[in-house]
Amino acid sequence: MQETTILADAACDMPRAVMTELGVRTIPFRIRAGEQFIADTRDEASLPLLYEQYLVGKQDHYAESIPLVERELEDHLLRHVVATCDRAMLFTIASTRSKLYSHATGAVIGTAARSVRLRKEAGRSGLFDLVVVDTGAIGPGQALIVHEAARMAAAGASARDVVEAVETRLRDAAHMYLVPDELLYMYTRARLKGEDSITWSRYMMGSAFNIRPIIHMHRGRTGAVAKVRGSDEGRRRVLAHAEQCIRNGSLLTPAISVCFAGPLDAVRAMPAYQSLERTARACGVELMLAPMSLTVALNVGARAFGLSYLSEEPLPLA
Repeated sequence: MQETTILADAACDMPRAVMTELGVRTIPFRIRAGEQFIADTRDEASLPLLYEQYLVGKQDHYAESIPLVERELEDHLLRHVVATCDRAMLFTIASTRSKLYSHATGAVIGTAARSVRLRKEAGRSGLFDLVVVDTGAIGPGQALIVHEAARMAAAGASARDVVEAVETRLRDAAHMYLVPDELLYMYTRARLKGEDSITWSRYMMGSAFNIRPIIHMHRGRTGAVAKVRGSDEGRRRVLAHAEQCIRNGSLLTPAISVCFAGPLDAVRAMPAYQSLERTARACGVELMLAPMSLTVALNVGARAFGLSYLSEEPLPLA
């Protein structure tokens, strides 16, 4: 039986402890800030400092996340993966948001060809098999898909069955809600990417009256679905919505993922989060709280809040 390793890129906002438990390994992004480069490896201990360095009070957008190119991906897999297993399944950030999926599919043949000697030296036979899957999601949504894929693989599901589950059920069921805190930062980022989730008029109105949008992402499309007075109220609304989804039995898988580009204790202290936590525990739903990856946070700003669940028939946001 082939040994399979689950890989996810650094944009996957899964708690490091859960990744370790499931055996999920990270493919890094590069962060370019001016002429300097650092690696985004989802090192949770270093993320607070990185937020301060690259996000807080930054409106010039001099930092950006860059996916590894084909040769770099091959080199990373050759150094860290090919000699330790027979197959790796890489679950990438949505292909509509990053070129990583395209780069990874281009690295499949090269990785297999260059792995022969390393695998032979490690006592392994046969070609290394790299399977690349577009999750169609980012951050906490990506984390839920990877979480379910890893669970299926650990339970003995074949690679084909896992891929089929992602492509026919999980990907279309991933819903993410985002509440930004720094409107100018997100407005500028959205404009640079040609998106209209926050327009100039919305930015001006939001700044004048402390109005924040609740942004919904589904099937690669984003749009504002509600406006609230302040980011705290936005977070409360999204958390209450997730709790109602649990009570209503709307979840496809028993898990909810939350991320925050700031101190996690600020989320844990929220009454709405504590209520969601109690309901999740009572209903057997796993609630995952993780720091937002730098790759995701660079696009939405400091103190941005995200929540995802998988549902084929989600409730409307109240």
